[in-house]
Amino acid sequence: MIKTSHNPIRDRWLWWCVALLLGLTVWLAIHWPHGSLWYDEALTTWVATDSWQSLLRWCTQVDIQVPFHYVVLRLWTYAAGDSEFTLRLLSAFCVLLAAAGMIAAGQRLAKISGLRPHVLSLVAALLLGSLPGTLWLGYEVRAYALALALYAWATAILCVLIDPNGQRSRRGQTLLIVGYALLMIATLYTHYTAIAGLAAHIAIFGVLVIVRRSRVLLITFSAAMLLIGIGFAPWLPVLLTRSAADRSYYVGSPILPDRSIAVMLGFKLLGREDVPAAALPLVVGYGVLITLGALVALRKRRWPAALVGAMIALWPVAITAVLVYFKPKLAGRYVWPAWIGFDLLVGVCIIGLMRWQRILGAIALIALVAMPWLTGELGHPPDSDFRAAYAYLCSQGDPQDVIALRDGTLFVVNSYYGRRAPCNTERATVSLPIAEMTNVEQSLTYPIAQAAVQPLIARHPPSIWVVAWQGDVMDPQSLTYGVLDNLGKHTVIGKMFGDVRVDRYEDIAPISVEPPAAGQLMNITPVVGGPTLQSVRVIAPEVAHAGDVITVQAWWTRGEKLQPDLRVSARITTLDGGWTYAQVDQPPSSWKYVDDRWQAGVPTLGRYELRVGSDVPVGKVAIRYLLYDAAGHWPQIILKVGEVTILQSGEDHKTQ
Repeated sequence: MIKTSHNPIRDRWLWWCVALLLGLTVWLAIHWPHGSLWYDEALTTWVATDSWQSLLRWCTQVDIQVPFHYVVLRLWTYAAGDSEFTLRLLSAFCVLLAAAGMIAAGQRLAKISGLRPHVLSLVAALLLGSLPGTLWLGYEVRAYALALALYAWATAILCVLIDPNGQRSRRGQTLLIVGYALLMIATLYTHYTAIAGLAAHIAIFGVLVIVRRSRVLLITFSAAMLLIGIGFAPWLPVLLTRSAADRSYYVGSPILPDRSIAVMLGFKLLGREDVPAAALPLVVGYGVLITLGALVALRKRRWPAALVGAMIALWPVAITAVLVYFKPKLAGRYVWPAWIGFDLLVGVCIIGLMRWQRILGAIALIALVAMPWLTGELGHPPDSDFRAAYAYLCSQGDPQDVIALRDGTLFVVNSYYGRRAPCNTERATVSLPIAEMTNVEQSLTYPIAQAAVQPLIARHPPSIWVVAWQGDVMDPQSLTYGVLDNLGKHTVIGKMFGDVRVDRYEDIAPISVEPPAAGQLMNITPVVGGPTLQSVRVIAPEVAHAGDVITVQAWWTRGEKLQPDLRVSARITTLDGGWTYAQVDQPPSSWKYVDDRWQAGVPTLGRYELRVGSDVPVGKVAIRYLLYDAAGHWPQIILKVGEVTILQSGEDHKTQ
């Protein structure tokens, strides 16, 4: 008979661990999203599921991203399928793994530091798993949750390796070193920001080697770093080809450290990429708890907890703050490695409060977990309902319809939702412009747009649908709509599914007149040597109702002199111009396509949509187009370019 010994404290702690993980599972289930994948998730899904060749090419030639998450997701879909639920399930499972890793790390670190191990491990794991930022990562089909899980377990093994009281055989020590190295290599191959997490671990090892003067620890550190270096070295040539200029966003002013730190903390607490004024007290309070945790841990032999927590918290934050100052693109999730350090330090602070006043520590913990949910300031992923958009166009359209993607990067969304019910099979598509990655320096031009739609005319499709998401980045002139306005009737105008726009053009016919020549000829040059207004065209129903859209097209050519202050205003007014019902004011083409980007000799489109409001009375209204200088250097030019009859809602009307 084998006798087993029971340790009531240990058994009770194990049950608490199980209860915590089950609670986090329920927490994830309660907040499980029911919305569509947004663009970045669809891109991740496409890279992971298209083909091994596509995955390799994307990671090494197109986006230069580390591939481990794509590989894991691909293997996952082999077993579980690629539905929205199963895709998100992998990230949710990784959050639970991360919480379990935090339990293991907190347990060992507390023992090293003379703290209450069960309390620190459970508090840190609760904070990591329950706050809104982690919840966001837990249902998003991206690499962050997997990276967090891998890093949490690497940190747990790190805490074992730095334990001076650990008694292990040489074989056991070797297995730990190899296990740590493999986890860190996997983390580095999951997301580039893991480099900051590795820097924190190097700092921890370095300080301890110096303080303890331990030959064993030095050998352990050297062996682990050697293995990590060997494991990541094959990827370095690919990494070095990654362009320093990210063309997927518009470069702005440097992001100052105070702002970037607030965003980093704010995302973990609220799941937001900005920090509203109402959230600042929560962010400040969280920062105070982190600082107090570090100060509490510095007492006596608790300093290893301060060292591990502070290094893991500070290095990712500091590195990210420096990078975004010079390369101003920031997402709060970039510092996910620091979350391990944040929560360990806050856990130490909670323990300190409990030693002083148990009820005070409990109140602080409950408040920290509950307050983000009570602020009403929680963030959420982009409201991009591609699922509903494709369900609408497929249920309302015909399999022979053509889909115009504004812009071509939406091919990943089309690949996913275009094959699912009610679409079932992908419709023919055209990309305006053709692109695999967003490039703010690549803009759709009139000749390219014209050439792209010619094959559509030859197909004689029943309808052409336009799906757009952030389409003004690479099609700032709205040429997709501008060219299609001349091919057919615009029967569905700007139907929105969150921030996804769907339009429909029917009765497709060959172009009889080139669009720049289809309107009223103007040939007006407001400033000598500046841009010239070639023509203006009004596209509207013969009779309009509240809710209808009147479109104004203006075609310009670049002048010899740039006019950055040139502005235009398209308006619905009374016939005498005394009252304006709707207006759009902007540079002639768009804010993202001022005349320094115009191409000489190529027509530039300004397209303005004016929606008829319920305040517009029955009768005739005028459509006016105004030219003016933002600095007031010359008098405005007012052009009356059309009239439209407004009827009450419900009366018959047809589109011109």
